[in-house]
Amino acid sequence: MPATKLKEILTSAGLPSKAEDCSIISINDKGDKLISNIDIFTAIHDDPYMMGKIAACNVTNDLFALNALNVSNYSAFIGVPTDIPKDFPVKIIDGMRDFLKDIETDVHGGHTIYNPWPLFGGSASAIIKNSEIIGKRGIKMSDRLILTKPLGVQPIMAAYRVMKSEIKLLDDYNLDEIKKSIDTGVKCMTTSNRNVVKVIHEGNFFNSIHAMTDITGFGFAGHLEEMLEDSNLGADISQIPVIPTTVSLADYFGYRLREGFSPEIAGPMLIAVDPKEFDNFIHALEDNNVWWFEVGKISKKHQSIKFQEKNLLIEVADFK
Repeated sequence: MPATKLKEILTSAGLPSKAEDCSIISINDKGDKLISNIDIFTAIHDDPYMMGKIAACNVTNDLFALNALNVSNYSAFIGVPTDIPKDFPVKIIDGMRDFLKDIETDVHGGHTIYNPWPLFGGSASAIIKNSEIIGKRGIKMSDRLILTKPLGVQPIMAAYRVMKSEIKLLDDYNLDEIKKSIDTGVKCMTTSNRNVVKVIHEGNFFNSIHAMTDITGFGFAGHLEEMLEDSNLGADISQIPVIPTTVSLADYFGYRLREGFSPEIAGPMLIAVDPKEFDNFIHALEDNNVWWFEVGKISKKHQSIKFQEKNLLIEVADFK
């Protein structure tokens, strides 16, 4: 659903249209906040274990986008057809649990239903001090923008599905290259953004990061537009990192990667960094093995995104 449509729905329902990546609720007079997220989506990978990992990464992504370090609760949601193999839900839970153990939490409960097609996801929550929250709004002039993963998950996973059903549609492509890029796409969808948050907390970069969000359903441009809203500022985007082969595949399958509106699953952080602290921050990311790529900077153009006309999308093969 486009970001503009979602805002219309929220406004019509009498809800705030400028929501953050999670709900935020005060829980005491000490400044502690409970932040919560819920996310459910259809299968993007055939392996139920891998889908469990992808789902858990996607659900927890929004907590980390608000700079929460520790996930307090994860409740799994699984919808499965009645004729699905009995071990299918078990493998999904196994994938979720293994991913969550890597970020120092676990599945604490959940709900399962019968559904004509598989659904995966759940809800997650965390407790964070109000002073530690970094929202999607707050950008400042000359902030430098970075991503923490390459983009292009949807087009490469479309190729993954086509390889299994109508491989002749990929006759003009190098299948070995596509397989490598599928592996990169899966790696992107199962790499947690928690290490980014650990860098911010351990390096005391709370005031150096002026805004951040995670790139998911609205694509790069859609989420950047949210960051720019009501700021009287714009963004000059010079380069965007993408998974190899995804530019051509996006054109082929109809994803709007060139325009910045191709959706992502468990996507990267988009972070606005104070230019005075930029070098210190990226060095801290590197010291903690967090991948990053500078995409542009904040400019004076009022709520507009200016994309470099040539060589905007840069295929990167170094995301491991």
